[in-house]
Amino acid sequence: MFTVRMPRAQRASARLAIAFALFLAVAEVARNWGDWSDWPFWLVDYLAVTLLLVGASRSLRAREASLWLAGGWGFSCAMFYMSFFSHLAELRADPNAPEHGLLEARPLTVAIGVLFALTIVGFALSLLPDRRRGR
Repeated sequence: MFTVRMPRAQRASARLAIAFALFLAVAEVARNWGDWSDWPFWLVDYLAVTLLLVGASRSLRAREASLWLAGGWGFSCAMFYMSFFSHLAELRADPNAPEHGLLEARPLTVAIGVLFALTIVGFALSLLPDRRRGR
């Protein structure tokens, strides 16, 4: 029986998407527990979680890159871009400003920066072509 192997880059992107989405879902609950503020600011994280999980599932099942996966990473990348640079601006304006949640402002900004970098990697991996088929 002939099986099609999924390109390594897309497989890595899909697996990273699953791990990232699960971490993001749990981290969002931990960060906002007891102080959920306005719903649009946390609902967007769960939209990213959903897009990443659907994209990863479709990619791994079809054994090829899915537009859903690239879309999920693109959405997450844009979301973390805005989050990172808004936190960075707030940190520059007032380095001693209190932050709600488990982390203080500076470590939170660093963590968001690392997550932003991971979204860039996941997005890039989801877009790499399959060299065996010339795509």
